[in-house]
Amino acid sequence: MNEVDCPMELASKRVLIVDDQPTNIELLETLLEEHGFEQLEGVSDPRQVLNHCRRQRPDLILLDIRMPHLDGFQVLEQLESHFAEQMPPVIVLTAQIDDQTRLRALSMGVRDFLGKPLRHDEVIQRLNNVLAVQHRYQVRDRQADELELMVAERTRQLEYQSRTDPITGLPNRRALLQHLDALARAGRSIGLLFIALDSLDDIVRLHGYGVTETLLWGLGDSLEEQLDASHYLGLWAGSELLIVWADATDLASLERLALVVHEHIQTNHHVGDLLLPLKARIGVHFAQGGEPERLVQMAALALPLPQRDNRHIQSYTRGLEAAQQKHLSLQQALHGAVLRGEFSLTYQPKVSLVDGRVQGVEALLRWYHPNLGWVPPEEFVPLAEASGDILAIGAWALEAAIRQAAQWYAEGRIADEFDVAINVAARQLSQKNFAERLLSLLVDHRLPCQHLSLEVTESDLMVDVETARTQLTLLSRAGIRIAIDDFGTGYSSLAYLKALPVSVLKIDRAFVDGLADNPEDQRLVRMIIALAHGCGCLAVAEGIESRDQAKLLKGLGCDVGQGYLYSAPLTADELVALCREAEPGLANLRACLDP
Repeated sequence: MNEVDCPMELASKRVLIVDDQPTNIELLETLLEEHGFEQLEGVSDPRQVLNHCRRQRPDLILLDIRMPHLDGFQVLEQLESHFAEQMPPVIVLTAQIDDQTRLRALSMGVRDFLGKPLRHDEVIQRLNNVLAVQHRYQVRDRQADELELMVAERTRQLEYQSRTDPITGLPNRRALLQHLDALARAGRSIGLLFIALDSLDDIVRLHGYGVTETLLWGLGDSLEEQLDASHYLGLWAGSELLIVWADATDLASLERLALVVHEHIQTNHHVGDLLLPLKARIGVHFAQGGEPERLVQMAALALPLPQRDNRHIQSYTRGLEAAQQKHLSLQQALHGAVLRGEFSLTYQPKVSLVDGRVQGVEALLRWYHPNLGWVPPEEFVPLAEASGDILAIGAWALEAAIRQAAQWYAEGRIADEFDVAINVAARQLSQKNFAERLLSLLVDHRLPCQHLSLEVTESDLMVDVETARTQLTLLSRAGIRIAIDDFGTGYSSLAYLKALPVSVLKIDRAFVDGLADNPEDQRLVRMIIALAHGCGCLAVAEGIESRDQAKLLKGLGCDVGQGYLYSAPLTADELVALCREAEPGLANLRACLDP
């Protein structure tokens, strides 16, 4: 094939020739057909171009500038007004390409020029160049659409799985809490029946888990037949059910429902040839709104004690309030915890999957209360976000991370590519002066911006996209890396990758967990890595716990890994010791990467 023939992948591209001289159209069609182009059309009346493109948008337009009725510039204006960013690429045909014409055409989005009389090889080469670029864009967009559909479907699956108990098919604790939260936010009255199944352990011991699981599945089905649309039945824990009654009328109605449910459960149940007895206790609570977990706790507190055989149903009263002191004390303890110096940071290494070098660390927040002990982040962070304490806590964590990184930098302990990553909450990003204050902190501590990166979850970005974009753009321009945390499980939209200055995509651990056994997760991770690299981003996998996961991720092209396979979160001194051991030999960390 001649060097200037049309490549096979471009042969089927639709080319529209616009020239007021039919002879010129015929000559161009003949030339292009000879060189392999298959779909050619011509329009000699410029007034028909827009309607023609509306019916079937071409992949490329060859447009004469000087024509009667409408000149080429007017045609371009019509196309841009109608198609905007989707306007087909245009190559201008003209016998006179003066500077003014060229600049005007370029400002209107023209891709290239062909001077008349036409040189055949030049025509084909310029068409190939423009169509090849357009083809790459189309392939990229198609792959992005494919990935977005896959992410959306996978997110739907994960959402269903995260809300459903696999043993009974009932809504699980997460779904129950979300349902309660929706009712509470709407200000609706709520009734709860907290049901404890006391004899399940005996059935497991006597008949095994298979029989017990079948019993639970059947019980869920039969209970739902006793309830109406306003009742929401779910599994709170292994042997605990919860019924939520939306718009419950009063406590007396709740207690009557509890009697019906108790009579249904506390009887013999058929499982195959077996007849299995069940015993149950029910705690009842009626409320007008409230915090979801607290509502459930009130119902659970009302459970009669197992030894009181004559009492199987009990309602919550004010006398049980004292049992809630732990939860309330936790909320109260958060206030002023920063001033009392109760927070600290640990650091989990981020390791290159190519050579095992520590590329940076993620700073993780820890809270030790003198009376409550170590409080897990999953318990106190949601409380802090709800109360607004996250602003003070987040500000402390940022400055502590910067201070530590600045110390390492001053001591010459970190390389140029090393950065300290820290999570930023939606409330922090929504502060108008967040970026300015952060940059000022870096100046005060004499830490170059390249040594700090911020991690933001997809859901936090969506709280206020415009403010987030403004803040993160300022920080990115200064040299701070922006990472999307838990990528692929939030809103599953790729649009913000174009709008936000993202330089790192962190693959959510939900995809890493099943990577070794789940081909779908492998395919999805491969596409996320390809998307990251296509957008000029690093791909970082979190939650790596096995060598098989690390090996697969390395083979898929993932750049950096993080997880307990390499190291648990460490104090600053422990991290320095680890890096001293691992460098320059890197034996400890590289061993995790070798097959």
